[in-house]
Amino acid sequence: MPRNLLEKNFKHGRSLLIRLDHGSDMIAEMTEIARSLEIVTGVFNAIGALSSAELGYYDQVKNEYDKIAVEEPAELVSCSGNISVRDGQPFVHAHVVLADRGGKILGGHLMKGCVFAAEVCLQELLGSPLVRVHDPTTGLKLWGEE
Repeated sequence: MPRNLLEKNFKHGRSLLIRLDHGSDMIAEMTEIARSLEIVTGVFNAIGALSSAELGYYDQVKNEYDKIAVEEPAELVSCSGNISVRDGQPFVHAHVVLADRGGKILGGHLMKGCVFAAEVCLQELLGSPLVRVHDPTTGLKLWGEE
């Protein structure tokens, strides 16, 4: 088995359709939903619109995120993400593609997103939780073994 293959077999838990609250931060609200529903592993996708956002681009040389401010309304063309455990808590990791009024797109790691309207399809995965641990090669906390 390749070193980076995590051999975990999950069963499908709850399949949830969620409308996020207007004005909420998408990452914070998804984290609270995971915490309140005791979801420690899952995958999700979302569509909708954000009033503003902060995206990240991971600088692979400096091993840190450069922040990209999106200070105008944008269509949430696509959002995909997952939920795992980081530092003992549910951790929401999401990437987005946003479109401005003219249809130009911008994408990246979603750090913050002020929800105008967002609909989420969340699939809970049951089994031993995926846990994020420090990866010395990338400087990131990636799925691994504790």
